[in-house]
Amino acid sequence: MPAQTLSRLFFPATLGACAILTGGCVHPLGPGYQFADRQAEIHVSSGSPGLIHFHVVDELENDGDRPLRSLEVRLPEGPAFGEQNLRVLIESAEVSPQHSSDVDSRMMRAPFNPPWGQNEKRKIVTEWDLTPEASARGTIAASPNGFFIADETALPLWQTPNGVFAVGGTKPGKELLTVFAPQDFRVLTAGKSLKLSQDGNQVARRFLIDPENDFLPYVIAGRYLEMIIHARQGDVQFWTLRPLDDAAAQKTADHLSSSMKALTEFFGPVSTRKAAVRIVEAPVELPAEFGAPGDPGGTSFPEGVLLDPRAFRQGIASDPVLQLAEYELARTWFGWLVRPRPEAQILMGRSMGLFGLVIAAEARGPGQRGSMIASLIDRFDDARAVAPDRRLMEPPAGYSRAERISTSYRGALFFVALEDLCGHDNLRTALRDIIHTRAGSDTGYEELRSAAEHASEKDLAEVFRTWLVQPDIPGEFRARYRNPSKAQLRN
Repeated sequence: MPAQTLSRLFFPATLGACAILTGGCVHPLGPGYQFADRQAEIHVSSGSPGLIHFHVVDELENDGDRPLRSLEVRLPEGPAFGEQNLRVLIESAEVSPQHSSDVDSRMMRAPFNPPWGQNEKRKIVTEWDLTPEASARGTIAASPNGFFIADETALPLWQTPNGVFAVGGTKPGKELLTVFAPQDFRVLTAGKSLKLSQDGNQVARRFLIDPENDFLPYVIAGRYLEMIIHARQGDVQFWTLRPLDDAAAQKTADHLSSSMKALTEFFGPVSTRKAAVRIVEAPVELPAEFGAPGDPGGTSFPEGVLLDPRAFRQGIASDPVLQLAEYELARTWFGWLVRPRPEAQILMGRSMGLFGLVIAAEARGPGQRGSMIASLIDRFDDARAVAPDRRLMEPPAGYSRAERISTSYRGALFFVALEDLCGHDNLRTALRDIIHTRAGSDTGYEELRSAAEHASEKDLAEVFRTWLVQPDIPGEFRARYRNPSKAQLRN
């Protein structure tokens, strides 16, 4: 095994041993807190259909070795979501969070005055209004017929303090989510549904979330018609705002149930319960991440996808829409189970989703994998003719939309090259290890390289340096997958 790989494996193992040794200690060895409880309320306004109000109450206890003067928290995305009226109260006293990161504009520092003493509890209330606007992902939206919150960072994410033996994290011990919506809305979210209650002209729907076993909170709600199709590889549930053609629904269900089975076999099961794949019509048009700006877009939620109304008009059983759905379904794992760090949004988010197209294609039969890779090369070349591809490990905020597209396609092809070098089973093992060890946390290219080197017992420094930093794709890779004719699965 390469010395670099041994070094990377020894350090986490050492920390793990330290954690075991200190686990039985009476006194903590570093700063930190216990995130005991969260109660979140989400109100959709009947008077202002585009407005969503959030009210989050978090209870934390300082169980570290020192008082804390502040704590970092990642708040919602701000102007991209139309954030208004943000208030943070600590023990009923309003505070003014300050930006604390040049890399992530959402990272804020909440001060404690007086300092937060050891063994003391703090109740922190965060509330704000959103009037969702178009953003790069279109992950939060509202209209008179429905709304959705399909963003893994939509609620405050408390950050562990700095320090080797620091404790903390983004997961509360228990969580209650209450969604206030009109009575005729269907509502889907994480957790176990509790008893409904009337609240004026709305219904309060409560969900008890187990952070260790349930997905991060999300909400899909609207005046939907439901259709459940029994497909070859499992049920597919459609929620639409208008009736859906039976034949198109069956074809879509057969295709996407098979795709989801292939993704699950590669990335691993997402939960212990049996669940249907969900295809939902978004109540508003969504921005397209790829293709022309006017193309239909989509966004992911756990084991499901929201599709632009234009996708339904175009035909949900068409190849472009099916690939859009496969891309979003793949982001269940690297997006909802594991959150890419800000600097890894392209590599571990967008590119991983595109690599999902390759995984799904391979399951459809001989030759399909090669055709999909050739298609991705064609798309990369077309995108690169519009804007150059850039580094794969820098935050995408400074990239233009066109640069994000070309760079994302190169990232997807990098995963193909990594699979070729490591082996299919080894890459699958590496990605499953990341999902297992980083579930509910952020991840980046460092974890990817460490896991891939450990699984394959190879030094991957050169392939990472070549693909992550240098523009274009290697000539050897291009020659291996070059198809003289344009691949048929283009979007």
